[in-house]
Amino acid sequence: MDPSDDLDERRQRKLAQMSLRDEERKLNLQTKQDERKLVTSTNVGRKYFEQEYPLMKTQIEDLFNQLSINYDEKFIQELADRLQTLEKFITEHVDILCSRDIANAQSDVMKLRAQLHSLQYNTLSSTHRIDFTKINEDKPQKEHEELNSISSSSLTNNIIISSNTINISNKNNELIRFDSFELNGKDVAIENLNQCELFLKGIPSSLQIKNLHACILIVGPCSRSILIDQCQQCEFALACQQLRIHTSNECDFYVHITAQPIIEDCHNLRFAPYNVEYNLKDEHIKQSGLIWTKDYWNDVRDFNHMIIGIPSPNWQIIEEEERKEWSLD
Repeated sequence: MDPSDDLDERRQRKLAQMSLRDEERKLNLQTKQDERKLVTSTNVGRKYFEQEYPLMKTQIEDLFNQLSINYDEKFIQELADRLQTLEKFITEHVDILCSRDIANAQSDVMKLRAQLHSLQYNTLSSTHRIDFTKINEDKPQKEHEELNSISSSSLTNNIIISSNTINISNKNNELIRFDSFELNGKDVAIENLNQCELFLKGIPSSLQIKNLHACILIVGPCSRSILIDQCQQCEFALACQQLRIHTSNECDFYVHITAQPIIEDCHNLRFAPYNVEYNLKDEHIKQSGLIWTKDYWNDVRDFNHMIIGIPSPNWQIIEEEERKEWSLD
């Protein structure tokens, strides 16, 4: 036999083996994709959600109970991680659940996250009090003055920044700005503002907003959820996975959202597409993980108006000629 023929034969066998392995790989990949589709199909996926969701929620509630008995900082981070996992789990199943199930799950998560924010805020405030009331008299006067200066800056200005949370509260007629290096990955709690303008250029993890009057809030893409409560005559530009609005009136929302926005006990709300522009917008969208091809900005769910086929009187779409454009640059 010609040696070249033998070499060609070996090459053919090698190519055949490689082709077979490639086909096996593709088949295995398709099988896994089919399995994932099966898990998230309507019947199987809903049953899986109904089994897993209560367990995940109970584990989080148990962590809160442990914290109430014995405070441990490692539980705070574990709580934040578990809440993020729970939100992702809800988002993965949002297409196969009914609106009531989605709304209930979103409400659960927002209440748990508000509880976590409250715990973080109280702990941070307590830490400041301990730090600044236990200054030894024998320390240098300069160091004592520096610590008092830090205390005044952190507490009396009502903007408190920790490793995981930014708290902004009790401000009137002020312009507030945050850039991405200050904001990315943090939870933001905003409360008791009057006639303020806030420009948050970055990727917050979540937003808790309460009791704003005649304010403007423009934010980059938020990677998880936003809860708004007791706001009057405000303008919001927001992008997020989930949005729930309570007891708010005469507010405009420019939103991009990957699940139905939920409103409850609200009146005279208006909605339009998210129209915020800035240099890093595309990069921030990718980093946030938001699905930009999915948007429910005009599919608002009103818990005070559940009549199918009849539009809710509590919200409407902003006409195109009335819509504003916003910039974070």
